[in-house]
Amino acid sequence: MVKEILPHRVVFLPEGKSVEVLSGTTILDAALKAGVNLGSVCGGKVRCGKCRVIIRDGAERVSKPSNEELNLLAEDEIEAGYRLACATTIGGDLEIMIPPESRGEEQRLQVEGLDYSISVNPFVTKYVVGLPVATFEDGRTDKKRLLDALEDVFGLKNLSIDYSIFKDLPKTIRKGNWTVTAVVWNKEKIISVEPGANPQMCGLALDIGTTKIAGYLIDLYSGRVLGARAIPNPQIKYGSDVITRITYTMGEQGRLERLQQLAVDGINQIIEELCEEIGVRPDNIYEMTVVGNTAMHHILLGVCPKYLAWSPYTPALGSENIKASELKIKMNKDANIYLFPVIGGFVGGDHVAAIAATRMGDSDEVAMLLDIGTNTEIALGNKEGIISCSCASGPAFEGFHIKYGIQAVRGAIEHVKIDPVTFEVKYSVIGNVRPVGLCGSALIDLLAEMLRTGVMDVSGNLNTGLNTPRIRKRKSGASFVVSWKDENGIPRNITITQQDIRELQLAKAAIRSGAEILMDRLGVCEDDIERLYIAGAFGSSIDPKNARIIGLYPEVPLKRVKIIGNAAVSGAKMALISKEERKRAEEIAEKVTYVELSTQPEFMTAYLRSNYFPYADPTRYPKVSTMLERCGVKLIGDGVQRRLIGR
Repeated sequence: MVKEILPHRVVFLPEGKSVEVLSGTTILDAALKAGVNLGSVCGGKVRCGKCRVIIRDGAERVSKPSNEELNLLAEDEIEAGYRLACATTIGGDLEIMIPPESRGEEQRLQVEGLDYSISVNPFVTKYVVGLPVATFEDGRTDKKRLLDALEDVFGLKNLSIDYSIFKDLPKTIRKGNWTVTAVVWNKEKIISVEPGANPQMCGLALDIGTTKIAGYLIDLYSGRVLGARAIPNPQIKYGSDVITRITYTMGEQGRLERLQQLAVDGINQIIEELCEEIGVRPDNIYEMTVVGNTAMHHILLGVCPKYLAWSPYTPALGSENIKASELKIKMNKDANIYLFPVIGGFVGGDHVAAIAATRMGDSDEVAMLLDIGTNTEIALGNKEGIISCSCASGPAFEGFHIKYGIQAVRGAIEHVKIDPVTFEVKYSVIGNVRPVGLCGSALIDLLAEMLRTGVMDVSGNLNTGLNTPRIRKRKSGASFVVSWKDENGIPRNITITQQDIRELQLAKAAIRSGAEILMDRLGVCEDDIERLYIAGAFGSSIDPKNARIIGLYPEVPLKRVKIIGNAAVSGAKMALISKEERKRAEEIAEKVTYVELSTQPEFMTAYLRSNYFPYADPTRYPKVSTMLERCGVKLIGDGVQRRLIGR
């Protein structure tokens, strides 16, 4: 007799969602199955420590903690019943509490970008046409009758029409009483035929990023934005960066399809919410432009991204026009989806769109564009030519791999000031609630403030000799307390640790060294850069002055620095409403010269020098050096500083 294997019931609080799973299932997998939004940056590989849960009932019915798990949890957390969901397997019924810092709260996502002024000339056009009624004397087919009318009235010749459209043509024509609206793409093909006169004509500009998906619904007649929506990228549960997701697709069969479906589900959610809000039928969305990094581009199309991670990082394809029904996107089934061209394996259509939006390729002035994110792209140049690179900055500045790092959600500390005498901390919190963690803009502020006040030296070492209770020394390393336990929405002090600083240091060095290599390649110095654009959701919320203090970008005068928000989606909007802008995007992708940093002999030197705050050579940051000296910190060079007496 075969023994029946019974499932175990797992209840997740505070939502009260429950699910039944078999023994050996991880708590993380159970949460995903239950639809519980639980943080998981590393894709369940027991590396990030972000999937903390508290077992309220049934602690004896789970696996014992491994050494890897114990290394990621503090002693007081273990005593309080904390476990990592990805490392803990289920052996019986459980009741699990998801603490505030682990919940996937709605992120404050940047959807605004550069304003633009261009002539509206979309690929999609609507034509209302009356057809001659069929008679014994006029026996033309319905298809020919339509094509003839469009040629006679509007001069449209040699239009193609798919089977999926003409098979319903008899009903459509007669339902409209011999008047129809033909939707034509690029004066080449009919993508929809509708009964009567239907004036509504919309498009969607979409930015599918590693951490978020943002969409704009646009009136294709006027170019006016009807509405915007942004959501976290549902794929994030399988990893916070593109390499983790690419690696995930290399596993068991069906993983690529799973990530593709999550992207499609996210896009459909945005479309559904926008249409409901604005009062637009999904069938009246006839085109979508898509920007994103090359990995997101490939995954959306279901194309194997494996070789993007292998030298020489060759993309499988670039710009594409795909029918919406092929990707199961819930817009007009024959609508066109245009995916922007890519520049390389790690420089995608989002960077092409951002370059197009800045117009840096049209100007005599030398400009630098930093599109800061999980993978930071940098462009440098003017109308004479543009070079570009990709920096493996990682997701540290977005709160990942940081002990108390979180994204820009309710409860995230977003800005910080440290008193130079008492070392007391003032901070602001998104949502004006008790803090639960630190988002990227706060991390930038902390590094700058700790450098300014002497809490941290130019090498990134915490000053453990300071006479303040905020400096904590533990076996695991030193830390600085940003907010005390009794101030917080979690039962622990929120700190920035020495290891956190190292993570941020590496991310900052990756960006700064990329900028250095491009400047050296073009033979320009800081004074030659007339405009420095900072783009991306993270870049939109940072303090440019503090970013310059830590050396995130070259020392360009602050008046030349411009925060431009989501420039990629601005480029996508422009290409949606203008044929000329789409042509411009294609030309940019062809003309931009990609620089692979790993092949540059001077890269390692630039990277090591960029590990210092702000830079190993203080003469490259004269204004920052002067400011720090006023605060009592004298930069000497090569990572050496001294504290001025009496300051």
